Amino acid sequence: MSAHKVLAPVAALALAGCDYIAPPDPLAPDPDVISIAIVLVAGETRAQLLVGHPHRLVSDPPPDVGATLIGPGWRAAFTHKTDPKDGCGGGPTFWPMPMVCLNAALPEPIREEVVYGIEGEGPKGKFTGSTMVPAAPRILAPGDTLWLPDSVYSPRIPIRYLAPPEVGTLRPELLATFRERTGTESKWIRVSPRSFDTDSEADTLYAYEPDVSTIEEGSLHLLGIGWRYTRFQRLNRTRFPWPSFGVSGEGVFGYFDGSAKSRPILIIVQEGG
Repeated sequence: MSAHKVLAPVAALALAGCDYIAPPDPLAPDPDVISIAIVLVAGETRAQLLVGHPHRLVSDPPPDVGATLIGPGWRAAFTHKTDPKDGCGGGPTFWPMPMVCLNAALPEPIREEVVYGIEGEGPKGKFTGSTMVPAAPRILAPGDTLWLPDSVYSPRIPIRYLAPPEVGTLRPELLATFRERTGTESKWIRVSPRSFDTDSEADTLYAYEPDVSTIEEGSLHLLGIGWRYTRFQRLNRTRFPWPSFGVSGEGVFGYFDGSAKSRPILIIVQEGG
């Protein structure tokens, strides 16, 4: 009889491990223009705001910006600064510009289907914005547990799902903890496709992991991101008029949106399978 390794759900920050690209700055090359990138994550008690100067040298100082997140009956200031290289919510931290990651501690977790606002002031004046966090996508199949034989390489995982209409981008995210010589290491597994069609209800996920037998624990979920973020990204390929992406003000461009994760699927690796 084969032994089994049961993998507990792994808590993971939403939006981690994803590549984010963005269209060129639509504003004139003013050195005081700032870019803003913020995606709230349902269930999190922290918000992150990435602010950059797209028309300055990387070696220049980052923007001096004050901002506040507005929730239902509360306000939370973005005060604590962290290194953008460590990740900053849904922000494209690889942009070649001076930037700063501002953090806000929230009095309660971000909630699905709730409207949040932001207000602040940058080098050229005040900016404001609002967005509604979407409802979480649903995984219809597999069920709560996914069994993988330890002999499989780059497993294929059929998934049936349902994306709410307010979700514009649907990303599969697979996080696993591996046995290493020096202990264990958690990492995001590269998957394909990088996003699912929100109008479809089924797809097959390819996980590029050559040695499943070394997995200690893992979980799979779908991340649903709103339409403001989605439309901002699509401007890389199409040149529509520049609508609002949830934030506006003198010398400001970017996006303010929300995201929510589906229930996680527990991963179980079956030895000798």
